Amino acid sequence: MLTACGNSDSEKIKENIKTLEKQQAEAKKEYKALKEQNKQKNKEIQNKQQALAKLKKAKEEALKKQIAEEEKQKAEAEKRQAEETKKAAAQAKTASAVKAVMPNTIEASTNGTTKLVMKKDDVPLKLDDSGMKVDIGQLQIFNVKDMPEGQVLLFDGATEGYVIIYQVTAENTSDQTLYYNNNTKLTAGDHTKFSDFASFIPSDYQEMSMKKSRTNFNEYSPHEKTTSYKSLAISTDDYDQLKAGQATLVIQGGISADKLFRDKSGTTSEPYAFK
Repeated sequence: MLTACGNSDSEKIKENIKTLEKQQAEAKKEYKALKEQNKQKNKEIQNKQQALAKLKKAKEEALKKQIAEEEKQKAEAEKRQAEETKKAAAQAKTASAVKAVMPNTIEASTNGTTKLVMKKDDVPLKLDDSGMKVDIGQLQIFNVKDMPEGQVLLFDGATEGYVIIYQVTAENTSDQTLYYNNNTKLTAGDHTKFSDFASFIPSDYQEMSMKKSRTNFNEYSPHEKTTSYKSLAISTDDYDQLKAGQATLVIQGGISADKLFRDKSGTTSEPYAFK
């Protein structure tokens, strides 16, 4: 009986050992499987991290390219805008400039021959005083030759001289009637000449033909505006001084709210020296 009991216990121990060994083998197998799974997951995580890093780098590169392209486009747009602005300014200046000979009757008035010798399209002559704004932006100078001797009084009988023709815009910006003679004065040395509203100017371009008042040429109604032409006849000596920068042209003042010119202003424009 003791022998039988001992054999039985031994068998049970052996079975338990086998069971434990089997469980240990399964545990090792499971551990190995889990380890392999973890290894695979780590690899997947690394792959994803690398992919994310590549994606991040690609996005950063794309963003850099986009910013560089936008800056390039902005610079090009600014350059185009500057060019367009410059072109528009040039076109505006060209459009406002006198492209042809100013209207005149010089040859018909003098029986001489004329030649345009000076053209100024940006004369900085302005007067803004007592409600009147006067602007001379353009002028031309003509040489007149071969006039019959002693015929043209404006040239003191000389056979050669010069005529300055200028375009002038005068505007009464006030709400009251103003009186203004709208003329200019040329000073060459000790010699002075005043402009003429009719000599050498076709009648349609004379200020008188544009005025609201047909009886008073120097009357400007409230907000009345005219653009007309005027002239100055000068001698060859005057022209020589003008060319040498020793002659000046000013817009005369003398603006008044009274038709008898009482209390008139005495302001004139800054002198222009034909430089």
